[in-house]
Amino acid sequence: MDLIQIKIEKDDSIARYIKLIREFDSSLSVSAIKQRIENNDFVTGFDLEYYDAVEDLTGVDRKRGFRDMIDSLIKAGAQVSVWQDGELSSMQFLDNWLETLDEISRQTESDMDDGQYF
Repeated sequence: MDLIQIKIEKDDSIARYIKLIREFDSSLSVSAIKQRIENNDFVTGFDLEYYDAVEDLTGVDRKRGFRDMIDSLIKAGAQVSVWQDGELSSMQFLDNWLETLDEISRQTESDMDDGQYF
């Protein structure tokens, strides 16, 4: 499992950050997000190996949604740190991982179109 989590440095814009996080994951309560930010705890996370066939069929890409949420937080002024499996990581790592997954997906689709899996 490759769990990517984020921490957000506490500042005066917590309410704005909460809104952005809940747009990605509405299962997190406002109070839980606020408390996690205030306690310098992991605010939210995402398993990079997550896969949902229904989302795949409907074109939903939660991995990109997670990355877009981080971008939105940064644009809103949040100081975001990225962690992989509990260790400090980087946005570059996350971007590289997502690009690798996209490349694998494109290659698999190409191979299927060429009849290599039949």
